[in-house]
Amino acid sequence: MAYDEGRVRRDGEVLPIECLRLRQNGKPRGGGNLHYHDYTELLFGLCGSAQVLIGNSTSVLEAGGLTVIQAGDAHDVCGNGTPCEYIVVKFLPELLISAEQTGAEFGYALTLMEHSAERQSVFSPAELRGTEIPAILRQMMAEWEEKAFGYELSLRADVTRVILFLLRRWREANPQLCAGVAPSDSRLMQTALAYIGTHYAYISERDVAQACGISTVAVSRLFARTVKRSFPEYVRSVRLREAERLLLTTDLSVTDIALQVGFSTSAYFIARFREERGVTPYRFRRTKNGQTP
Repeated sequence: MAYDEGRVRRDGEVLPIECLRLRQNGKPRGGGNLHYHDYTELLFGLCGSAQVLIGNSTSVLEAGGLTVIQAGDAHDVCGNGTPCEYIVVKFLPELLISAEQTGAEFGYALTLMEHSAERQSVFSPAELRGTEIPAILRQMMAEWEEKAFGYELSLRADVTRVILFLLRRWREANPQLCAGVAPSDSRLMQTALAYIGTHYAYISERDVAQACGISTVAVSRLFARTVKRSFPEYVRSVRLREAERLLLTTDLSVTDIALQVGFSTSAYFIARFREERGVTPYRFRRTKNGQTP
C-alpha cells in the first residue's frame, strides 16, 4: 500500500527543493516502498540500473538516463538485478508561480503542473548526450551536499534549467503546449485550480464561477483557452488521480472511493478509470499492492 511521504521540512519550513544520492543493492523488492508526494521528482542514473514503478507503468533507469515522476504519482524504485546509484531531485512545481510573472510564464507553470501520460517521462542516456542535463543534476547534488552560502539560489536556478529542457522537449512533440496565458486569465486560473483542488468531489462550473467572480460561460472558455480541455474533463482528471491515490493508500471499496471523489456511480467510475489507465480499479490496486492480478 502506498503512503504519503509528505513535504520536506527544515527548521519548520517547507523546502521547495531536495536532492538525494541513493544506492540499491539490486535485490528486487516488488514495490514495497510505493509512495507519493507533492514534488515533481527527477531520477538520474549514476551507475547500474533500476526498475522504476510509476502508477500503472514500469520503466528502467539506466546510468546516464533520466526519469521524470509527476507530483502526486505513486512510485517506487526497485532493484533490477545489479547494484545501482542514482540522484534524486525533488521540487515543488508551484515554484514556477509568482505574483509578478507574464502570461507566458504562467503557461509554463500550467504545463508542468498538468498531468499527462502523453508527455515523455523517460530519457535515455543517448538522448541526454550532448545536453547540459547530466552536468546540471550533478552540480545540484554537489550544491546540496556542500550547502555553501546561497546554495538555495543555485538549486532554484538549476532546476529551472532542467524544467526548460523538459518543456522544450514536450513542445517539440506537441506545439500546442505552453501556449501563453493572458495576465487576467492567469489570475483566474490560479483561483480556479485552487478551488478545484479542495472541492473536486462536489463541484460545478457555477461554483468555480462564483469563486472567480465570472460567469459559467466565462469559466468554460477559460479552461478551453488555458488547459485546452473542457471544465468537466479537467475535473474528471483530478477525480481519477485522487481515486488512484485512495486505491493505493486505503482499504476503501471501489464503490466508496467512486462516491468519495465525486463519481455518481461505481460503474461509471470503473469505465472511466479503465479508459484512462488501461486497467480496472480492482486490477490496478492488486497489481500495485504486489498481489496476483
